[in-house]
Amino acid sequence: MVTMTDDQRAVLAHVVTDPDGWLAHAVDALGEAEAQSALEAKVSRWQASYLAALADEGGAYRPRAEREE
Repeated sequence: MVTMTDDQRAVLAHVVTDPDGWLAHAVDALGEAEAQSALEAKVSRWQASYLAALADEGGAYRPRAEREE
């Protein structure tokens, strides 16, 4: 079973509107082992951007789903 940490979910929410849906799709499309690798790669790719946005915006930061409302 592939699971996300709270930190991974936060980074993923920076770039996708539904982190849980993204992970479920990855598991369905790739299988659990590859989905875990895809999750780790995506989080690694976007973590710096997420942390920079969080630092810049502080308490005003909103994940992508909220930015696109």
